[in-house]
Amino acid sequence: MKKILLSSLLLISGLSHAADKTNQYAYGAMIKLSDSESMYNRIDLTSDIYTQSLSSTLDDVRVFNQKGQPVPFALVNVYQQNDENQTFPVTVYTLDNNQQTDKNNHEELDEEEQKNQSPVGMYNININNKNVQINLDNTNKPDGYHATYLLQIPSVIKLEQPFSRLSIDFDKMQNWQATAKLLYSNNLKTWQTAIDDVPIMSLTDNNNNQSLNVNTIDLPSGMNFKSTYWILQLNSDKQLVPSIKTVKFTSIKSAPLRSLFPIDLNLISADEQEAIYQLPTSLPIKELTIQLQNKRTVLPASVFYKTSDNDKTWHKLDDYIFRSINDTNQSQTISINNSTLNIKQLKIEAINASLDKAPYVTAYLYKMSIIFNSANNGPFILAWGSAKAKPASLSEKALLSDTTSAQDVPEAHLGDKVKLGNKEVLSQTDDDLSKSSSLSKWLIWGVLIAGALFLMLLALKLLKEVKKAE
Repeated sequence: MKKILLSSLLLISGLSHAADKTNQYAYGAMIKLSDSESMYNRIDLTSDIYTQSLSSTLDDVRVFNQKGQPVPFALVNVYQQNDENQTFPVTVYTLDNNQQTDKNNHEELDEEEQKNQSPVGMYNININNKNVQINLDNTNKPDGYHATYLLQIPSVIKLEQPFSRLSIDFDKMQNWQATAKLLYSNNLKTWQTAIDDVPIMSLTDNNNNQSLNVNTIDLPSGMNFKSTYWILQLNSDKQLVPSIKTVKFTSIKSAPLRSLFPIDLNLISADEQEAIYQLPTSLPIKELTIQLQNKRTVLPASVFYKTSDNDKTWHKLDDYIFRSINDTNQSQTISINNSTLNIKQLKIEAINASLDKAPYVTAYLYKMSIIFNSANNGPFILAWGSAKAKPASLSEKALLSDTTSAQDVPEAHLGDKVKLGNKEVLSQTDDDLSKSSSLSKWLIWGVLIAGALFLMLLALKLLKEVKKAE
């Protein structure tokens, strides 16, 4: 009886908390890692994934390892390469780097000398042929390792936008961790904190061939960081901190724009008055481009759309005038203001004109990447296309924490396609879900009844033993 009850409970648990399996997805492809030693890898999604996914928000995309187990991942935005970023090296002055001797010297100080130590760090340095004294609050722990550097922005640099990041090149040394504090000033007298307690590290796991290097500091947004002088303080309780070789600052001239992914619409019908197009599935569209086939032509037209196969109404987007002025391939862009618009079908209807040839239409949606934990149990499979799948993507911050930037994750690529589940996983109906839910309910009631009977039998058995004892 106990075994039956336990087996029933395990069955219910399995039904209630069933993990994702590869055979629950219709499509898949092998993942080729570019850096097998990296903790993370990144994949740019392809056209097949956008058009074969059953969710416009890509909720049915997964990554599986060689054991068929789901792997933690995050769907992240892709941004256009900003060529207007301004990156340049700065002058580095070492104010103190008392890592070898400071701890030993501190142990030799008696209590009275330690009490009399100044809470202010005073540094004398020659800058541009001038002797300057810099006074800083001495927040370094006496029994830790620390280093302090003055960073000077070259006078020839003319900034249009504030600093957004700095990157540090250290002397080579394995397995160390520290925290960084960054201060700024325009006069070398008054110092303000820009950011504090930022993790900086270089860690290597030789057993698993993994490494993690964090040598960048992202400055808080919304601040006008254009100061000429900066103080970089590195502190570590245990390990030595390697010396700095160079420091580079980055200034972003404009906010990065999200990249777009093009998908051509298929022409399904056309006559002299209108042309109708469709996408493989309803997609969240940000832009449309219309290119006339006839050169040196003007076409006034209304554009309509349907959101899905079940949408029976043509919704008007707006009226436009499309032109092809010369013999070069030209296209005009229709931008969806503010957000995206789910589109399955599109209709172009001529206004006081005729369509000799249907225009070419391309839709653009926001480009996405998947970043996943690629450290163990490779090779990996990317799977998509499932009616049962629920959202499973972590946020970028939750997956990468504060130690890794998405831009620094090595890029992987999709290889050969693999057969996973059958086409039935694409068309699970509400009846299927209802039957599955009903089965679970009946099993739960069965287990509860069996449990009640088991307790009754146990009580009767105990009652008989008590009577025999009397």
